[in-house]
Amino acid sequence: MHKLTLPQEKALDFIRTSVELDGVAPTLREICAFMGYKAIGSAQDVVGALRRKGYLEEKRKQTARTYILTQLAKGPRTSTDDVDIQIGASMYSVPLLGRVPAGNPALAVEERIGTLQVSLSLLPKPYPRADDIFALQATGESMIGAGILDGDFLVVKQTKEPASDSIVVARVDGDVTVKRLRRHKQRGWYLQPENPKFANIYATTDRFEMVGQVIALQRSLL
Repeated sequence: MHKLTLPQEKALDFIRTSVELDGVAPTLREICAFMGYKAIGSAQDVVGALRRKGYLEEKRKQTARTYILTQLAKGPRTSTDDVDIQIGASMYSVPLLGRVPAGNPALAVEERIGTLQVSLSLLPKPYPRADDIFALQATGESMIGAGILDGDFLVVKQTKEPASDSIVVARVDGDVTVKRLRRHKQRGWYLQPENPKFANIYATTDRFEMVGQVIALQRSLL
């Protein structure tokens, strides 16, 4: 058996996941986006390596998805346990950081306190790169109107430019909070709670910066 490099393992697991969830392999563009490559050629290289090592084989009919998993690829995954962020057959294992207040801003402890297993089916497509996401646990009640309850786990994609009207994690004068990002015609950008008991936070009076955009929510029923 030919040993895979970490990028090859990561790409193979992504292909396995797509086949399991969607019934088809991802396109080269989807692999490129997932791996964080800037050029399609890089995705072609990693797919070519997986073919040479016996994990993929070409379809007889040429399509945008011109490869299929071999029996070797359908076996146990080969990733090592000491990799911090991995993708399994249908799960992300992402770092769980300190809690983020869904209430008045308060200091969030930005250190790893564990990991959170997140089903890939919860995440939007194209799937984010594994090392671009992290998880936080919400506290407080300022976002109950958006369905975010005290104790919920939020999966966050790191970005300094989240979409308008999206739910974001933001830093306000050194403290961290989760709110909806809005723009007012006169007052500019502001953070809006989803609970009338809490006040908006305007950038013109309380400077804030983006940490990331919430892309999924996971709730424990225990």
